[in-house]
Amino acid sequence: MSIADIERQGWRGQGGKALSWAGLILLAALLAFVLTLVGFPAAALLGSMIAGIVFGVGGTQLRMPRIVYILAQGFAGVFIARSLTPSILVDVSANWLLLILFTALTLASAFFVGWSINRWGGVAQMPAILGSLPGMSGAMVIIAQERGIDGRVVALMQYTRLASVIFAVSMITHFLPNAPFLELAGNPIDAPSWISIGLSALLALIAPFAARMRWIPAAAMLVPLVVGACLEASGIFHIELLEASVSLTFAIIGLEVGLKFTRDSLSHVVRIVPVVMVSCLLLIALSAILATALRLFLPIDMLTAFLATAPGSIETVAIVAITGHADVAVVLAFQTVRMLVVVLCGPFIMKQIARIPIWKD
Repeated sequence: MSIADIERQGWRGQGGKALSWAGLILLAALLAFVLTLVGFPAAALLGSMIAGIVFGVGGTQLRMPRIVYILAQGFAGVFIARSLTPSILVDVSANWLLLILFTALTLASAFFVGWSINRWGGVAQMPAILGSLPGMSGAMVIIAQERGIDGRVVALMQYTRLASVIFAVSMITHFLPNAPFLELAGNPIDAPSWISIGLSALLALIAPFAARMRWIPAAAMLVPLVVGACLEASGIFHIELLEASVSLTFAIIGLEVGLKFTRDSLSHVVRIVPVVMVSCLLLIALSAILATALRLFLPIDMLTAFLATAPGSIETVAIVAITGHADVAVVLAFQTVRMLVVVLCGPFIMKQIARIPIWKD
């Protein structure tokens, strides 16, 4: 009996759904526990993502409630802000040429991969272009649907790349333990301040209101992040979060990514799944080359360089950067600039790339 059958045959439909949620959470917790034992960073994120993929491909109808995911983004923003200092502004101002250059190179690498699967993988031009844009996966799928582009192909490319990057950076972090340790704000030896914990939670709870600011990309995460970073830098109070809330945040984000892989969506594009998987490996390899080149210009470790150039979701990459003790300021500077370029200039870039006579009909 499949997961979908259990859900359909449950008591009034609710018993089966509750059973599926229980099984999904149990599998996610088990995988996170095993990954923690073997030393993987952000084990809750990776374990939940794998569990979500298993259930999604298994035919589950479960979907992460939007409000829950938005709140998780808010807590992720606060969590990231805890590790930030004003040095991120210094990094942006001092290295703006590098930021622009490597943003352009990352985009060029992504479009090269898109062109490759269009040329040799049988993927149509516009889905290949839109599916290649790095970052803001959900927005790219919506744009595809609004423009009459096959959103299933775009979704497969975007979410497969995102999952591959999360897995790749987790693996790299696991096998590159030589990254310098960055002390988080606050003294972990001191007893937790419940006032600070409460204020930090309230800061995360502004995410649903921030999400309405459509003109700000990833506002549900970025607004709490910026406000929290300013408060942290000012010394007004130190951000503190319970470890349970941090793990839950990781788990929700991981499940959100994993549950995107549905049986229905994959069945319509099953022929190009191997092509997309190969393209993800190629893009990761190109990111590693860019990371090696970046180290020629900045005195950073390989993990930080790879996370800075990795074409993933900003919140997931930042989470792995913190748990892997990479230089979060550098990573976030590069990721933020690329995200803004993709969100603000994505449609324009897509049109210009489509006009180049290199695409196969």
